[in-house]
Amino acid sequence: MNQDKQPAKHIILIEDDESLAQLIVVELQQAGYRVQTVVDGKEGLALIRRSQPDLVLLDMMLPSMSGMEILEELHQDGSLPDLPIVIVSSSGQPVETERAKKLGVRDYLVKVNFSPREVLAKVQDTLQAELTKDADHRRGDDDTAAKAHVLIIEDELLLSEVLSHKFEANGYQVSTVTNAAAARRILTSDQINVILLDIKLPNMNGFDFLAELKSDSQLKNIPVIIVSNLGQKEEIQRGLKGGAVDYIVKADTFPEEIVARVEKILEK
Repeated sequence: MNQDKQPAKHIILIEDDESLAQLIVVELQQAGYRVQTVVDGKEGLALIRRSQPDLVLLDMMLPSMSGMEILEELHQDGSLPDLPIVIVSSSGQPVETERAKKLGVRDYLVKVNFSPREVLAKVQDTLQAELTKDADHRRGDDDTAAKAHVLIIEDELLLSEVLSHKFEANGYQVSTVTNAAAARRILTSDQINVILLDIKLPNMNGFDFLAELKSDSQLKNIPVIIVSNLGQKEEIQRGLKGGAVDYIVKADTFPEEIVARVEKILEK
């Protein structure tokens, strides 16, 4: 039983070793989790999108679609890095683990080195970390509460992380997404004070998303700053004519300067 009397956390296990899957399922169910299992990669991806689980345990070698392909798809549609995923795989190559973590995977367990009890412990630790992160995000400190909420729309994860840390260090609340679809979800649920927008994004480019924002009566007044590797004169003019309040070329600007330019715009 769930001792907190809350709905059981929903876990999807995508694993084609049915014997191992059954052992993990028993361990998780005894701890009070609701578990669905899938042996096929494409079916697993569809189930994730349909069910919106609290956590995914993902094998890397699967029929029809590999674990890495699933991660790439979830990254493209904006589900990562928000969705907690723990890899459970026989493969532990450094290149593979590094790529998975860059896409937002929380942890990586190699099958030969763990027991089902250790999988349970990892699930518990990961979900607890998510709760703590959500609580900190909601609560914030007094300085953060007084500062603006910055939305960073950037699919270059390293830059996104660097900018996020810089703004948070200066007391801002920060949300990061990798594409327009994920940005829309944030904009409908949170009060955003300024947007940093990359141009080269998956599925919809920044110029088109800027036009969408400026045509929306509820969003058109949010200052948008383009932050892009595209730095030709015509590209800068297109961004500013489209309604951006500033245009920053990544290669020419340090993260500290980006924070300073946001400060100036918000002071106006």
